[in-house]
Amino acid sequence: MHNAGSGAKKSHKEVPPAISAEALLGKSRLYASRALQAKASKDSEVYQIWAALALELLGKAQLAGIHPCLVVETDNTNSLLESCGIETDSKVKTISAHVVFARLKHTVEKFGTPHAKACENISSRRNIELHSGQAAFAGMVDKDWEGQFWSTAQLILTSMGLELEDWVGSDSKIPATLARDFRTIKIEAAKHRIANARADFLSPGDKKRSKKELEALREQSKAFYWYTYRESFRYSLLDSYWDIPCPACECKGFLGGDKVHEEVIDQDHESGYETVERYFTPAEFYCPSCDLRLDGAEEMEAAEFEEEYTDQDEREIEYEPDYGND
Repeated sequence: MHNAGSGAKKSHKEVPPAISAEALLGKSRLYASRALQAKASKDSEVYQIWAALALELLGKAQLAGIHPCLVVETDNTNSLLESCGIETDSKVKTISAHVVFARLKHTVEKFGTPHAKACENISSRRNIELHSGQAAFAGMVDKDWEGQFWSTAQLILTSMGLELEDWVGSDSKIPATLARDFRTIKIEAAKHRIANARADFLSPGDKKRSKKELEALREQSKAFYWYTYRESFRYSLLDSYWDIPCPACECKGFLGGDKVHEEVIDQDHESGYETVERYFTPAEFYCPSCDLRLDGAEEMEAAEFEEEYTDQDEREIEYEPDYGND
């Protein structure tokens, strides 16, 4: 008896490397590392080329992590079959950088038009540089593009459950010069996130809010309490939280910190209470009004928060037990 299915192709367990999330991320990591090496060598043009390639591959890795079909041309049937692990003996055709960044607006939280546009700009310069006689990267100053670049990369990585360090390696694995550059990069990236949050708050959906509307939102935020948003903080064991104006929208935000020191400044033995001054290092910030989130020393610096905060606490005096007086 003839088996009708005997001639059918069998599905592969793995998709081709061209659309594999792991392979795309691995190659993106390699290019990101090369970008940082070029930056350390002060070769700005090479820095931008590797950065552009790394960003496109990172975007594709994010999409492929959801499903490989998101990085293939949808009008190519064989590519779609390959993305599902079905062999077609055809070369997979992947989407352009423009399509990658357009799709990230739907798959990466807070990846908006400014990020997509910044990605397209660097990708366009890369294409001009590689496919024409024009020196597209010449004259570009690093500070005019790299902050937005690293900020955008951080957004994509966050959506994948990764950090910038996971992409380029931890500080311990980076030469000292690159480590210093990396710190600067994180500060610049945070500054751009603050600027983007400010722009989104002032003009949500490209509709500019009036001065009266902004004042109303800032007044409304005065009724917020940090514990209402406890779950919005990444770190759940911070020692204290306090109110502080958001560096982006000027509404009430909340800063959490770790206690680094305390000292007794007054004792009242008659009442049994003492006053303690506590010192905290800021570790994380959250604003409910514009949803800005910052954490880590570099991002605290970018927001121009103080390096140390203090408060006072009143508590019962803890007396040492008497020994040998029975």
